[in-house]
Amino acid sequence: MQLLRRERTAGLRLRFAAQWLDHRQHRRRPRAFRRCGFRQERERAGRRAGAHRHDRRDRLSRSGPCHATEHMMDGDVLALILLLLALSVALNLKLSLHLSKVVDSLSTAARAASMLPVGEPVPAFTGKPLAGGAPVTVGGDGQPAVLLFLSSACPKCRQKLPEIERLAPLARDAGVAIWLVSLEPAWRLRRFLQASSLAGSTLRVAAADYAMLNPVMSSPSYLFISQAGTLDARGMIGDDDWRSFSEQMDEVRIASEASA
Repeated sequence: MQLLRRERTAGLRLRFAAQWLDHRQHRRRPRAFRRCGFRQERERAGRRAGAHRHDRRDRLSRSGPCHATEHMMDGDVLALILLLLALSVALNLKLSLHLSKVVDSLSTAARAASMLPVGEPVPAFTGKPLAGGAPVTVGGDGQPAVLLFLSSACPKCRQKLPEIERLAPLARDAGVAIWLVSLEPAWRLRRFLQASSLAGSTLRVAAADYAMLNPVMSSPSYLFISQAGTLDARGMIGDDDWRSFSEQMDEVRIASEASA
């Protein structure tokens, strides 16, 4: 028993001695050899990292054209949508303008149809003199009348004021009532007529009466009402009938001066 125990103890000692020698030999390995091992490990790690970067670059290069194509397709679709929207807006605008013209033409035609026919009686109406005073009724009194329609926003109307101012007293001397008929505010009419003496020959009427007399809102225009109260003529100031009226008034003036 003692012999076996001694042999076992001797074996353990030999094993520990061999392990200690291996450990000493490893520690005594030259430093250059150890550095070489570290260098090899770094080189292997670098190769692995390079391979990883190369694989990633390949994946990006393969996926790059796809992404570029997708972006190009998205841009084309957006451009097409914007083009369609622009065409839709342009078409809607054109249709709206055309519809507006159609409505205006229909409205003008309807107003023209409501114009007083020549030869028919003109209903009497009442207006407020711009110069102040009691309301004045025009029509139904057996006096011929000339009704004038001017607009303060009309340049041609302003150009006609001197001629009208010259004819107004001649018409009164001939027994013809001459009135500027308007529905504009009094302050605007005064500013429009401030350089003339026509404020005493201006009547402000209700919108319904103005629409009855001048439904198409034409200016500078006129109506000639006969002594019987019927409509003799209508037109624009400066046309043939108006020039004929102006010549008649000049003849009255010449005859009056000759008799004097």
